Amino acid sequence: MKLATRLLILAAFYSTITLKAQESTTISLDLGIKKYIGKVSKLQRNKYFGIQTSYTVNNLEKEAAFLFETLRSHPAKSFKGPETNGNLSKIQTNKIDDLAIELRKKNEENPIFSKYGNSDFLLTQKVPFKVYNPSANAEDEAFKMIEYIKNFFPKLPKYYEIMDEPYENINLFSGNSLEVKIQIASFYKTIAEIFEKELPEVKIGGYSTSRPLFELKDFKNWEENYKTFMDIAGEEIDFVSTKLYDELDKDTGTLNYCSGSNSEAVLDLMSTYSYSKWNLIKPYVISEYGLKVPDWEGTNFTSQYSTYTSQSLNNFVMSFLDKPNTIEKAIPYVLGKEEEFYLNTRKNPKSNPHPMAILRKERRGEYVYTDLVKFYDFWSDVDGDRVYISSNNPDIQVNSFYNKGKWYVICNNLSSKVQTLNFGFTNNDILRISNYTLRRLFADEEGILDLTEASTDLHIDQLDIDPNEIFMLICDVPDENPFATSIVEYSNYSKDYLKPIEANKPVSFKFSKVVTGKGKANLRVSFGRPIGSDMKPTIKLNGEYVLTPSNWAGYDQSNKSTFFGTFVVPIPMSYLKEQNEVTVSFVDNGGKLSSVVINTEIFSEDVENKNYVENNAPVFSSHGGNLLNISPAIECRAPKIVNSKGKVVKKLKFYSNGETIDISSLNKGDYILETSNGGSYKFKK
Repeated sequence: MKLATRLLILAAFYSTITLKAQESTTISLDLGIKKYIGKVSKLQRNKYFGIQTSYTVNNLEKEAAFLFETLRSHPAKSFKGPETNGNLSKIQTNKIDDLAIELRKKNEENPIFSKYGNSDFLLTQKVPFKVYNPSANAEDEAFKMIEYIKNFFPKLPKYYEIMDEPYENINLFSGNSLEVKIQIASFYKTIAEIFEKELPEVKIGGYSTSRPLFELKDFKNWEENYKTFMDIAGEEIDFVSTKLYDELDKDTGTLNYCSGSNSEAVLDLMSTYSYSKWNLIKPYVISEYGLKVPDWEGTNFTSQYSTYTSQSLNNFVMSFLDKPNTIEKAIPYVLGKEEEFYLNTRKNPKSNPHPMAILRKERRGEYVYTDLVKFYDFWSDVDGDRVYISSNNPDIQVNSFYNKGKWYVICNNLSSKVQTLNFGFTNNDILRISNYTLRRLFADEEGILDLTEASTDLHIDQLDIDPNEIFMLICDVPDENPFATSIVEYSNYSKDYLKPIEANKPVSFKFSKVVTGKGKANLRVSFGRPIGSDMKPTIKLNGEYVLTPSNWAGYDQSNKSTFFGTFVVPIPMSYLKEQNEVTVSFVDNGGKLSSVVINTEIFSEDVENKNYVENNAPVFSSHGGNLLNISPAIECRAPKIVNSKGKVVKKLKFYSNGETIDISSLNKGDYILETSNGGSYKFKK
């Protein structure tokens, strides 16, 4: 390679690095450790990277090869379904069945279907009141649905979302009284029972609303909607479906982000309630995720629409990739051609151009790709087995996969600040990597989505990532099995949930049969509180204090009336037992603790590596027991060390906040650090 060419490539590669980054993050990673989440290690691409388009229509013939082969996407969702209810006569019903049979014949001849028909396609019944009304008979409607699906689809869809509430003005379920909600849930319970007997190949689920704002009205929104549906129909349905959107706040004109800590809290509450009710986690189908701004519909298209949408999609999918054992499917809110939206809504595409389409029609009638194609292009190569990776900053989402000599390290920045990422590659991995390729997806100076690539054979141990940027570091390694050991992640749930917060009153969550061993652990503490409330809870695990982080994934939610999110709290593995109690308290009243989850990552073999020791004990010894580490969060003067018999063995008269203390003179054993303000912290030398 010529020197000039090489310098240009290196300049492009390092263009993300600035001298004064605002924050620093440590990324720990090891190609020698294969990562399992539950029993899942391989990336299941068909779960996450679909396009909301039906393979039962012919309007993507020209683009199909590029979308479904080059970009490795797939047709994921259709709104086709029987528009029938108890008010239709038999003649009208027959006409609908005849139409389905006619469409089926077209589908059987459709080259897109025959070549790209996917085995886990989702069929959504878009407008619920076209199926349900108080006089409708659930058994009759179920058989009409079954016959329609059999007639319409040459190949049955894997999922049928029986109720979808896309807009506030047609919310059949959430817009009704509790009495009516119980009737509707019972109606769909019967439908699910009949599908299980007559068409078990199709999984039934619901209900889906535009965004589950559980925290509204002090969580009455959760109790009256999703909880009611799960209580009545949940036993019979195969999956719980929902939609997760970042949305524009109409009052403030700012984005109301669901991605980040809010979506984590939503899914943790659903999982915890499922576990408390059935001793298992009912899987999710996230039938749409991404950005939803209804005000954009009908306005002149701009490239910035694709930029904001892509950023939102990446925020969500990085989180969903961490839940392959509970997420059955997650479909991006991206249409194929924009007229598919109007086929379902009967709106005029000329006066209502849709911003979330991957193909849009220009004035001359020709179709062009929007920049949303870059989202799929960015992810198109990623495949293979999950590799161990972690970030010490909740605003930096990370995932990692290995496939056929390529190691994909993906980092996404949820924050509005530049972050310096310090990569903790092992020495063995550094020796094995022959080349680094940096693939970036980011907004340029004009806010237009840009996808770039550059390569180097120089070792990379630090990169800057811009606000709302995602990048992928592709490392070339020998094409061989790189794994020396493995780590398995477990989520341990409590049957306690949605507990009211009273000032200085500890709220208890109990856990049994927690998986422990050699590895690392954290608590996922989720709560909803009025904005302005205390956001730094006091947390104890089995009586031991753990330090509460001051940061969480994503933004501060200050443009909302209520914060609802998840704090991820690292905990010392030594604090955990098979039976555990977590207590959480705040200094003021208001809101509810929605869930607490204990997350453990257990190594299959004894692994000694500094990357995987993450202490969050307020006080702990290190360096062979010669040093005592005291967290700066413990503010006090002149603490003292007491032995197991209550005798003071060391006074720290001139202690400075956050200081590391020499305790080499102490004998091995158990001790307590007592502070001047009444704190008591156990540690072992």
